[in-house]
Amino acid sequence: MKYAKIIIVIILIFSVCACSNKALVDVSPEHTPVSQAQQTDFITNPPLKVTETTETSMDRPLLDEMGVVSLRLPENIQAPSFEYSGMAWFGDHLVLLPQYPEGKDFSRESYLFAIAKEDLLLAIENPEFELPVKDVPILNSDLRSVIRGFEGFESILFVDQDVYLTVESHGGNPMMGYLMRGEVEGELESIRLDPESLVELEPLSSADNATFEAMTFWNGNLYVLYEHNSKQVGEQPIAYQYSLDLVFEREIAFPVIDFRITDATTSDLSGKFWVVNYFFPGDTHLAVEHDHLLSQYGEGETHAVYEPVERLVQLQIESDQISRIDQAPIYLQLLDKNIARNWEGIILLEDLGFLLISDSFPGSILGFCPILR
Repeated sequence: MKYAKIIIVIILIFSVCACSNKALVDVSPEHTPVSQAQQTDFITNPPLKVTETTETSMDRPLLDEMGVVSLRLPENIQAPSFEYSGMAWFGDHLVLLPQYPEGKDFSRESYLFAIAKEDLLLAIENPEFELPVKDVPILNSDLRSVIRGFEGFESILFVDQDVYLTVESHGGNPMMGYLMRGEVEGELESIRLDPESLVELEPLSSADNATFEAMTFWNGNLYVLYEHNSKQVGEQPIAYQYSLDLVFEREIAFPVIDFRITDATTSDLSGKFWVVNYFFPGDTHLAVEHDHLLSQYGEGETHAVYEPVERLVQLQIESDQISRIDQAPIYLQLLDKNIARNWEGIILLEDLGFLLISDSFPGSILGFCPILR
């Protein structure tokens, strides 16, 4: 099996290079419905993500970028209305989380979707292979009666037979986040949520459409991560630490990272994990004069040309803080013409690489990015 993995990675190095310039599908960011006409405006005259002088831009190195290989989902779960917002491992199955399991109009049966790891490995070897997907009923997912302004689910995480989810609503001032727990029945026969387990997650700014889009688990605790962690928020960023019984334990310092954090992997035994760091050119309120990671490490070749930011940043949970590991981010090779992919889910696939999933516009992308470090 070890040699098979090595062969897969070697094949992917060449296939990514060959495929990386091909357009996959373009996706707009979550919570920001954008028409085709509006997207054309961004492409023609995109807002700046940073303001840098020509001299300092030329001085920075261009970093290697990784292409994302698109894996084939069945057509019946590719619709933009699924708005995938997270994913997590339950044993050897990858579980995909739609923001609205019953659809935004609550008109369909409520399901999450599971894919076997062995099928994912087959799809990575042969991207033409269509992934078999198992429907997983999720019970009590319509929370409109208990959460004012319910806007769906943002992240998911499994610990043994328990499942944890973050929820977003516009019922606060203006937003409010929630954390809740549920139980997996059998081997993913169904998932039953417990609405009585809901706890409030007070947003860390007054920004619209911003709550808690990511979670990680380490050393018996949940760490819930806010979406905006830039200096322009005005305060030291923090994360919330909770017990598995959803008892609040403490606030813990979080590193300053510009733009958005949209999901996180589960932490390894040492407390290391990865987050997706994303900027959509239409989010002018998140534009910064100086992108700190760019200034410190440089950027990828397509990032030097186009306005979106799609990168992966590694963090470390320590006794008194969550810190950023001192290394360059992994930059994902961008699509042409400022077409941004809003990666809303990330998970590690053994030691081979990352699985990523995007949200809604104009379809859903399940992608694989190999680790070549």
